[in-house]
Amino acid sequence: MDNLSVIPGKDYSVWDSELAGFGVRIKPSGKKSFQIKYRTESGRQRKTTLGSYGRLTVEQAKKLARIELGLVAAGEDPAAVRIRKKQAQSVAELCDKYYSDAVSGKILYRGKTKSQSTLAIDKGRINRHIKPLLGARKFADLTRADIENFMFAVRDGKTALREKTGPRGLARVKGGMGTAKKAVSLLSSIYRYAIREGLIEHNPCQYVELPADNKRTRFLNEDEYGHFGQALQNVRQTTTYDLACQAILVLALTGCRRSEILNLKREEVDFKGRCLRLQSTKTGPQIRPCGKAALDILRKLLTHHKSYFVFPSGRGDGPITNIRSPMVMIVRQAELEDVTPHTLRHSYATVAHELGYSELTIAGLLGHSAASVTSRYAHHVDHVLADAADKVSALILGRLNSE
Repeated sequence: MDNLSVIPGKDYSVWDSELAGFGVRIKPSGKKSFQIKYRTESGRQRKTTLGSYGRLTVEQAKKLARIELGLVAAGEDPAAVRIRKKQAQSVAELCDKYYSDAVSGKILYRGKTKSQSTLAIDKGRINRHIKPLLGARKFADLTRADIENFMFAVRDGKTALREKTGPRGLARVKGGMGTAKKAVSLLSSIYRYAIREGLIEHNPCQYVELPADNKRTRFLNEDEYGHFGQALQNVRQTTTYDLACQAILVLALTGCRRSEILNLKREEVDFKGRCLRLQSTKTGPQIRPCGKAALDILRKLLTHHKSYFVFPSGRGDGPITNIRSPMVMIVRQAELEDVTPHTLRHSYATVAHELGYSELTIAGLLGHSAASVTSRYAHHVDHVLADAADKVSALILGRLNSE
């Protein structure tokens, strides 16, 4: 190496006689760098630098060259990999690349492209948790300890804030272990994506120890349903939240998720089919059985307005977004604790269980992925589920009106 002289004004390479494709490049400045040359599967000739002489010995460079040329023989393109690494060096840049590919449908969730609602959740977690704490870091440098520190920082509320999301929208970003675990889960998905793209070889989230899920088991018993129903009527009659209260009532009678009812469109309500034909849910489009008690409320609402949404906002063309305020008022008046819209969903499932329905039937009522098993018997199961939805919603309505 030391006998390779500099040629003024000329950049040239010398290739090894023993290891084909391995050589050294000598610049007019005197800098010497090890490199390899090869042809890609498409026949294009490429060169890529392995490192500079001084930082690498000849023996080290040859060893690295054999590894890289072995990858070429296996069909890979080391130069393209290095280019991709340079294009997404920070965690923030990697997140942007991931999100862009997710929006374009290149990233699948449970075998399907991500729904708009899931993409919105991902974007929120990236912008509100991952980028503020890790965005400036080099993604290839993060360790398991870094991810654990990130998880506990989110848990302890380091990223908590109140953020305007529109003329009338307000996002309350909180801490807590549940929020932290979801942020780590998304970050792990982003790293798995980076591995598939050849940007990195390991996932630092892989061995992070996550606390066991503290699954919510809160549900309304028969007496609590009565207190909740009375309070709901009081709030309807004494405030301006009548439409929001009706949305809460439909949530209780269908077991649907909050977003599924608030964003419910006129065209998605199928009275003849006794179901909701939801275009967008957590797991994609679904046909959800809907009991007569809920359908009667929806029919009455749709005859009183011509809006595109079943629960239209008083301002603009969108749906209502605020059921938190009336929900808090209802729970306070009913003297209940730890009751959320999700509690109504869990309570719906509990009532279905009380009526003796199987786990498969309850999964179908709630739109869980297990319900896909029933697709082979669609016509029969739809009829059975619709009847089950009638009975569950009727019992719940009776309990709500018991006081």
